[in-house]
Amino acid sequence: MSLILNLETSTKNCSVSIAKNGICLTSVEECSEKYFHSEKLHTFIKYATEISKIHLKDLKSICVSKGPGSYTSLRIGSSAAKGLCFSLKIPLLSIDSLTIIIQKVNIKSGLLIPIIHAKSDLFYTTLFSKSKKRLNSICIKKINDDFFTHLTKNEKVYFIGKKNFFDTKLFSNKIFFLKNYPSAMDMSYISYVKFCNKKFENIEKYIPFYL
Repeated sequence: MSLILNLETSTKNCSVSIAKNGICLTSVEECSEKYFHSEKLHTFIKYATEISKIHLKDLKSICVSKGPGSYTSLRIGSSAAKGLCFSLKIPLLSIDSLTIIIQKVNIKSGLLIPIIHAKSDLFYTTLFSKSKKRLNSICIKKINDDFFTHLTKNEKVYFIGKKNFFDTKLFSNKIFFLKNYPSAMDMSYISYVKFCNKKFENIEKYIPFYL
């Protein structure tokens, strides 16, 4: 039995979940207009363990979102995960936030483009196939960049993120917008697979992914 505590802090969604063998048992999260992870994260961890009636000592691993995303919030999540791993003497796992954000989305054709706002008109993004295979590396792009407009000319494209950042006039009618935040609930299966394959991080050297 593998009990894994998942922490997601890359955006304004402060999210915690506990999963057993890849299935989410319980989750606690709150999305705010402000970044308040320093105030809420440890409280949410406590709530999640109480709700699921699981003791921290029963955990087999901690999995944290490694970014990209908010610099400060990622450091808070990283510090909490590393501290727990050190004290409990269990391994650390990590998953990038753009992989997490697409997990709820299932399509029959087209491309998946998750986006997380960086600043101004810049976004962290990457490209996935319909089967959720990554097609290019994580990068920073502008919304009116050819990276987006070229893709939307040929096939259906699904943007996953905050729709209100987009000017839909820039694109064709083949695009779809799905509002979603990275959530610890959607880390459950991926963290389990990584745990089974022993894809652990070096706790002492681990730092979040900053772009």
